[in-house]
Amino acid sequence: MSDDVISAPTDAPALLPVPATTASSTIAPKKRRWGLGLLILFLLPVGLCAPLCVVAARGNVAVPDAVILELDLEQAIVEGAAAGGLLGGNGPRMSSRDVVLSLQAAAKDPRVKALYARIGGAGHGLATAMEVRDAVLAFKKSGKPTVAFSESFGEMSPGTGGYFIATAFDEVWLQPAGAVSLSPLSGEAMFARDGLAKLGVEPAFAARKEFKNAVNTFTEQDLTAPHKEAMSALLTSAQQAMVEAMVRDRSVLGDAAALTALLNSGPFTDSDALRMHLVDKLGYRDEAMSSVHAKAGATSKLLWLHKYLEREGTAYDDEVNNSGAVVAVITAVGQIHRGTSTNDPLSGTNTVGSDTVAAALRHAVDDKDITAIVLRIDSPGGSVVASETIAHEVQRAHAAGKPVIASMANVAGSGGYYIAMFADVIVAQPGTITGSIGVYAGKMITTKLWQQLGINYETIAVGDVDTSFFSTDMPYSEAARARLDGMVDGIYTSFVTKVASGRHKRFDEVEPVARGRIWSGRDAVARGLVDELGGWPVTLDAVRTALKLPTDAPLRLRDVPAEKPPLALLLSMLKGDGGDSSEDHDGSNAHVAVDVGGMQRVLRAQLAADPVVMLMPTMAVLP
Repeated sequence: MSDDVISAPTDAPALLPVPATTASSTIAPKKRRWGLGLLILFLLPVGLCAPLCVVAARGNVAVPDAVILELDLEQAIVEGAAAGGLLGGNGPRMSSRDVVLSLQAAAKDPRVKALYARIGGAGHGLATAMEVRDAVLAFKKSGKPTVAFSESFGEMSPGTGGYFIATAFDEVWLQPAGAVSLSPLSGEAMFARDGLAKLGVEPAFAARKEFKNAVNTFTEQDLTAPHKEAMSALLTSAQQAMVEAMVRDRSVLGDAAALTALLNSGPFTDSDALRMHLVDKLGYRDEAMSSVHAKAGATSKLLWLHKYLEREGTAYDDEVNNSGAVVAVITAVGQIHRGTSTNDPLSGTNTVGSDTVAAALRHAVDDKDITAIVLRIDSPGGSVVASETIAHEVQRAHAAGKPVIASMANVAGSGGYYIAMFADVIVAQPGTITGSIGVYAGKMITTKLWQQLGINYETIAVGDVDTSFFSTDMPYSEAARARLDGMVDGIYTSFVTKVASGRHKRFDEVEPVARGRIWSGRDAVARGLVDELGGWPVTLDAVRTALKLPTDAPLRLRDVPAEKPPLALLLSMLKGDGGDSSEDHDGSNAHVAVDVGGMQRVLRAQLAADPVVMLMPTMAVLP
């Protein structure tokens, strides 16, 4: 969750005389161009090959006659283009959609004999863990054995999330000396008011309303009553959903009360975990693997799940299927900002640019082949202006007769909920963090900081005007504060009004569950903010219902814009390819940030133009 402080820049750059000809202004650009050209020449063959490799592999490299699918859940499951990160362990990181649809295909494939997964302490979001767990349970219905192996469910850190996934498997192995680090769901919030005061920085913000607690990081020194109430309710709801699922699918754990007692008394050593039926076997990887082979057949070969997907594909692959309604999948992952989306092909980090997502929605509306749209969201919010741009295009899609199904992953709060509010159907996991229908705005006043450093700023403006609204070197005047409050009040009222319109409710029905408060997906359904609970299977069923298709009707999923392999993304960056026009939905996704720090600087600079932002509360949930 992002906790960046967004404020308008305070000073215009100084105007300095520049020599007409200098070494740096003439020679350096040529050197950079030569270096850029050499890098393109080096990457071009690989970059051109990268988009073809997956296509060539599928259908030409056979899946063995008997395979044990292997899934590495020590690597985080991601959303959208983040799956293409170059810095992966055992191959590219899989998206939740990849896992779900490939396991669906594998369940029906007679060559697939079993599923083996390595699970540990990877930081999956709770909704992602639920998505993967549901996919394993669906695969189990085929009668094929499933085995989970862990060196340790957390190593001096919480391991409840990994263990939650493991309870979906038939058999759970734990390596000797490993632990099952169960703990109740908890959260940590940082408060920096007093620290900022020591630096000479004074936060000045307006939030709507009492539950909009992202700003509390800067204005408070401990939890406020509304902040504590919202977070306690969120954690309690999520833990109840987890406990109910675990005792349902692993009956040896007892009832909900017994499992809750275990959560409160962890972590457990290997021997205690075996004695208390948290795991079925103690052993090493080779022993667990021998057990899997005994179940699947001695001749069975291991095959990574992502390799199976590359070679075999799924029933939903648009590029190989000729039948079924075409469904556009538009992914919005990361902070929402104006401009084009960014993707870091090295780390797999994404942001959501309103130009990119809006162009994709327009393309989906204009493409006669596309019949419906899935808007997949994993975002804590961001710019209200950018969110409004995307929400408007969702409305246009609906008006054009193309249903939009919003499918929420780990987080779809504030701006992330804003872009979903006009969807025909909203789907979320029980553990999705959503809602946060509210807004805050403001600035950090740095007057004392600069005084302590012996630095003085003087403001010059045309006329005798009040410059305190934008300047961080002075507090808000009474008039400027009134304008800030009026702006925030107006945006909040507009937000609630639009949610009420999109959800077909009255303002007074939505406002009590708005007020900046976050909800679990489970609680959001009860309050009418979400329609259905589930992941990709429920989302695709909602598409069929919206299109009035049979429950088993084939669908073809088409990513818009089409995801590019990491090296192709790098080439787009190096070429500076922004497409042929603003309507080029493919080119609008070509803005690439290579390093994380650089990407964050680009994002902060972009958001600085939008003093009103919508962010999730400052709370890290530890599963």
